[in-house]
Amino acid sequence: MSKKKKPKRNSPAIKKKKSKKPIVIILAVVLAVGIAITAFAVFNNVSKNSVGIYGNTFKSVSAYDASGDEVKLQDVYNVLYSSYQGTAAFNDDGTFTFWMTPGSADDGTHKGTFTYNKDKDIINATFDNREKVKFTIKRNSDGSVKRIEVPYQGYTVYMS
Repeated sequence: MSKKKKPKRNSPAIKKKKSKKPIVIILAVVLAVGIAITAFAVFNNVSKNSVGIYGNTFKSVSAYDASGDEVKLQDVYNVLYSSYQGTAAFNDDGTFTFWMTPGSADDGTHKGTFTYNKDKDIINATFDNREKVKFTIKRNSDGSVKRIEVPYQGYTVYMS
């Protein structure tokens, strides 16, 4: 019986196998790091955007009086504008802009800071004049923002 000879340590077959190992390990590490970075970025973005308020501008679309009856936005603002729309925008740095007075946004845009109460789905806003207001978030069945309810001079204005 003849025995097969093992290749010598310095033979080309051994060198070839050894040279592939570091490349495979490096590729595996690079791939794992890439997946981890991508997963973190996706999770971080999803967790911020799951709130659904950041980076969106909400416009007033309807209003309701204290008894729950819908009223025209023109009645709420006591103006003759036929297409009046207030706006609200919330930034991920905790600041917001808000406009609800008649005229153009340049006439009366307010700014301030806010915190988001995840448990109650409420925005606690503090305006630049230190006035504090709670905005209630209503959601669709899929969790997206359906509207933000804003108290305004005895009315509730819906923004979406």
